[in-house]
Amino acid sequence: MRITINTTELVCTSTGQVFRKMKSGSWKEVLNKRNHNKGYNVILIDKKQYTRAKLILYALHKINLEDKHTNIYHINGDRLDCSIKNLTYQVPPKQAVV
Repeated sequence: MRITINTTELVCTSTGQVFRKMKSGSWKEVLNKRNHNKGYNVILIDKKQYTRAKLILYALHKINLEDKHTNIYHINGDRLDCSIKNLTYQVPPKQAVV
């Protein structure tokens, strides 16, 4: 899924990978590592931070990128797992504790 934010072109995959188009025209993968104090991977675009999960859901046309009130949930609790099957913007059902 290819998206453009201002002048930055990105490709988001269903597995949670994000690639950024460089000025040279080549594509570079944005590493998925904790770089936010709450454990998220944040990507800087034109001096603004976007979580990887938000970019993935935006690429799928599930959320509005500028909506500050959309809560994104990682179903398995791993904030670095941004695969499509692990993301929801609705409150996930409570899982039974065994």
